[in-house]
Amino acid sequence: MKVEFNEGDTVFDILVKVTRKKGIHMEYRGSGSNTYIEGINNLYEFDGGSNSGWMYSVNGVFPNYGCSIYNLNDGDVIQWMYTCDLGKDL
Repeated sequence: MKVEFNEGDTVFDILVKVTRKKGIHMEYRGSGSNTYIEGINNLYEFDGGSNSGWMYSVNGVFPNYGCSIYNLNDGDVIQWMYTCDLGKDL
């Protein structure tokens, strides 16, 4: 799905935009650089075990920082994936 974004938008901004537009339930906690995605579409961290939760990649790379501070560039491809083993299963 292609999504229009504004300069300065982050991965988190796009997640909020898409989930709201599509009517997908999404919960998060924190703000700024401490924003953490708890659940998407009623699938939450720890639902799949003690090492489970949501991770994101941009252009096939898993950044080691939060989605709310990753600024996007034109053509970036974002993927949200649910892991049951701290990302080893992705």
